[in-house]
Amino acid sequence: MNRIKLLRLTHNLTQEELCKVINISQASLSGYENGKYEPDNKTLIQLAAYFNVSIDYLLGYDMMHTESGTKTIPVFRFVTSETLDSKSQEILKYEEISKSMAEDGEYIGLLMLGDSMEPRILEGDTIIIRRQSSVENGDIAVLQIGKNRATLNRVFKHDNGMILIPYNSKYSPLEYSNAEIEQLPITIIGKAVEFRGKC
Repeated sequence: MNRIKLLRLTHNLTQEELCKVINISQASLSGYENGKYEPDNKTLIQLAAYFNVSIDYLLGYDMMHTESGTKTIPVFRFVTSETLDSKSQEILKYEEISKSMAEDGEYIGLLMLGDSMEPRILEGDTIIIRRQSSVENGDIAVLQIGKNRATLNRVFKHDNGMILIPYNSKYSPLEYSNAEIEQLPITIIGKAVEFRGKC
């Protein structure tokens, strides 16, 4: 969702109400929210001041910091190293994390698809991921397998490779040798640190 529209809805404002505050036409605001064009510098400054966010955040270049010190992170449907580095990646929604978490590293949200991690993680749940390149045995992690495939599984490493184990017993574990890990390659994108139900 466009960040200007997200902020407006979060503050329970209609387009007409926000237009009066920053003195622009409703047609202009509609164009900003639909992504047809970007606000000029004066409007960006007014919006940033009114919503207490940075101009970088409004333009999609930064996360949102709130007055309470919490941080708003994006939630994605699918993540690989490539999609996370792309500005074209679709953001489904935003979730807040605590100030202490925000200071502990870089976080993203991921929407759970499928039932491979039931009963612990249900389809539609939001998974909070700390971006990191390694995890401990038994941790739940997002891994990239090859260029375009990503998976969420428990990770168990051993001398000869790695086993990825889902919670749902109807799915078989995935086992990879050290040679396969290097050849595909398989990389760890981040560790799951929190699960938030969809209800």
